[in-house]
Amino acid sequence: MRRAHKKPVATDHPGRISNYVRDRAVLEKTGPKRVREILAARGLAPRRRFGQNFLVRPDLAERIVEHAHVREDDVVVEIGPGTGALTAHFASRARHLIAIEKDTGLAEFLREEFAELPRVSIEPGDFLDSDLAALAARYQTPKLLVAGNIPYNITTPVIERIFAQHAVVRVAVLLVQKEYAERLAAAAGTPAYGALTLFARYHALLEPLMTVPASAFWPRPDVDSMLVRFFLRDEPPVTVPSEELLFRIIRGSFHMRRKQLINTLEESLELSKDKIERLCRHAGIVPTRRGETLTLDEFAKLARAAADYAGAKAAE
Repeated sequence: MRRAHKKPVATDHPGRISNYVRDRAVLEKTGPKRVREILAARGLAPRRRFGQNFLVRPDLAERIVEHAHVREDDVVVEIGPGTGALTAHFASRARHLIAIEKDTGLAEFLREEFAELPRVSIEPGDFLDSDLAALAARYQTPKLLVAGNIPYNITTPVIERIFAQHAVVRVAVLLVQKEYAERLAAAAGTPAYGALTLFARYHALLEPLMTVPASAFWPRPDVDSMLVRFFLRDEPPVTVPSEELLFRIIRGSFHMRRKQLINTLEESLELSKDKIERLCRHAGIVPTRRGETLTLDEFAKLARAAADYAGAKAAE
């Protein structure tokens, strides 16, 4: 007597969305034509004030998401998903995807596109107003993975927002202007090195991942982009009595980039030159150096020396 073979039951891997999303991400046609059709069908167009440049290369979209190293239990927050070039790829790997889209027309499109996938949430709104701690609590995760193709015109505010909420962010993987990425990773003494470099270094470890050409976007921007991974620090790499004081010294040093410390500190700390010389000697820094040659650790020494001086002055 022959036994009837039981039909195998399809089961999803724990923490993963069904293969429908992965297959769709691979097979679905994309490109400038598809993006134009999506926008035209809804009476939309690229909005310059939103900095909209849509990724239209599916091969690069897949590589970008692969570089994010999404874990099965990750909750991913995607910034500005646009027409969803990265969204399906993230959704196929994460426990849950939260896509925050400022353009209400595109947010409505994404809701229709991913309506059958309960593990994808489309949140209309501005990422700069987002409460990442509240999102982490809602989806019961200690740390989020934040990712996205960032509009060039708000790159710094986006990074500041992420850094300000570092307690609930494990890693951020962002597509930014290539020149901006080079400033983030610059070495002391190079033309690209500046206050932005030190601000990023204070809050995160950075890893440039891949260059994405301007031709991969529509409308085509004037410059190439670069994918950068930020590993958010639980604690800063230097000890300072005041973060505000540290960055006041740093910003002042780069505001007058070619001037010596004895001049830049005189203005930013409102101290006389002879007091600045004593402060620099206390920090072990030569006062005739330019700020662009100092490392983060050396700026921290100056901040500690300035705090010691202020404390001694207050005690007089």
